[in-house]
Amino acid sequence: MHPRSTTMQALLAITALVWAGPSHGQPAPATAAKHPIPQALKFEHAEDAERLALLAKRPGAVGAAARKAIPLFQRHAAREAEFIMAPLALLPDLADGKVTPDMAWAVADADRVKAERERIFQEHTEVTDALNALITAAERAHDQDAKEFAEAAAADSLNDVEILEPMVLVIGDYLRGKLPAAH
Repeated sequence: MHPRSTTMQALLAITALVWAGPSHGQPAPATAAKHPIPQALKFEHAEDAERLALLAKRPGAVGAAARKAIPLFQRHAAREAEFIMAPLALLPDLADGKVTPDMAWAVADADRVKAERERIFQEHTEVTDALNALITAAERAHDQDAKEFAEAAAADSLNDVEILEPMVLVIGDYLRGKLPAAH
């Protein structure tokens, strides 16, 4: 059984703190995105990172496979936070037909996704390979929890490749067509 409700409550509390801004006058972390990221995607990454960290503490092949996956996941999650996920936060406004000049930044992010598409795909392949190794280790160890997590995380990676990243490109093209030529 997964502690999803407890994890979700913790993530909601963390998100509330993040949205409230830095405390005690301290600057935001250097890795903070320039634009808001959809909360659902932040929750997903935080939960995956937490689960991988817990699995990495396990002995044997499951722990070893999780430890190998962590740096790959972290590197790719940082890239996604840097320029892939933020344009997706515009979707509710775009669905309502709202386009404003202050959305022009998303065109540059979309262009970067397009330019780095092969590299992004390679990272997804590396993450998926690491998750497949975790699935194999979990099957051999009869660790259903680890197996289910790795399968779900691999499906999330596929979702990124098939839906989220192409949607960023669609957002960029849509904004390019709707914003004045100066943008």
